[in-house]
Amino acid sequence: MSADWKQIVSSAAGARLPLGSAATLPASAYTDPGLYEVESERLFAGQWLCAGRVEQVAEPGDYVTLDLLGDALVVVRGKDGTVRVLSRACRHRGAEVVNGTGNARSFQCPYHAWTYGLDGALIGAPHMDEAEGFDKASCALPEIRSEVWEGWIFVNFDGAAEPLGPQLAPLADLLQGYEMSSHIALDVATFDSPFNWKVLVDNFMEAYHHIAIHRQTLEPVMPGADSWTPDNEGPYSVLVMPAKEDDSDAESVYLAGDNGLVAAVVYPFHLFAPGPHGVAWYQLLPEAHDRFTLKIFMCHRPEIVNDPAQRETVEGGHALVTHIHHEDIAACEGTWAGLNARSYTQGRLAPLEKPLWQFNQWWLDRMTALD
Repeated sequence: MSADWKQIVSSAAGARLPLGSAATLPASAYTDPGLYEVESERLFAGQWLCAGRVEQVAEPGDYVTLDLLGDALVVVRGKDGTVRVLSRACRHRGAEVVNGTGNARSFQCPYHAWTYGLDGALIGAPHMDEAEGFDKASCALPEIRSEVWEGWIFVNFDGAAEPLGPQLAPLADLLQGYEMSSHIALDVATFDSPFNWKVLVDNFMEAYHHIAIHRQTLEPVMPGADSWTPDNEGPYSVLVMPAKEDDSDAESVYLAGDNGLVAAVVYPFHLFAPGPHGVAWYQLLPEAHDRFTLKIFMCHRPEIVNDPAQRETVEGGHALVTHIHHEDIAACEGTWAGLNARSYTQGRLAPLEKPLWQFNQWWLDRMTALD
């Protein structure tokens, strides 16, 4: 039986303490199905969520589809060059008008051939001329509010939400040297993830676990003890992982390099990690309290993507990112099993887990905002 979500939030008082004394969120904040439903309304529905990248829809007619918060969406570049995010549920009886990725001049429902322009306008509805008072203009595919930040396309289901750009201005300034908006995303791998979405966010945003989970991969080149986190000035956290100066491991240098690696999260779950050789992007698509789909991409500068001589280096980097995530899967699945154990309730945060503490403050603020 689901616990009362307000009781769960109130039991997280220890997470409000200063970092040096703070506890984790209680296990039920991860495992309770009812609380996840509240998260969907309080954390997800009114927040800016990543739907893709602009280069995925580079030309007029290019489109990519996704399912986000139970909504079937299509990201498309119109004939006017504008990137839009539309519902892909036909306004007739709800059949999906398009799936997958590709390029199209219009979207035609496979059920009854209702046809929509790339801007969502209904341009054809067979045999509907006999329907009394039928108005094509009122049957456009709904457009979801969207905004582009550093090349990523974000959507927000709340028309009254604050714009994203100003909220992330300090983060953009901090990471401006990476020029992320000019990168091109390449698909690396997709994972069905049978655990709570916050388990992955927690894992992504701390290097404390390098000493164990990544002892032979990341720890030798980016010691977790050297990581640090600046104060945040908006809905995000940043983790800086300096490279070990005397490292010479070529494979690991792909992730570390002379300048190390930065991990970042735009709350609630837009995860990315820029480094000198590219940007790892984790697109997280929650489905329930105990599962989500994860799509991993690597974003590279155009000159890298378009240079055949760089192909082996790029592929090697993608293989390494996949290997690192397989190591993290073991950690996440082990954590999920422990969170569901009867005897586990709540732990203590380590000083190296400042990004988790920052996220927990935001989580608690959002979960209590309307009370």
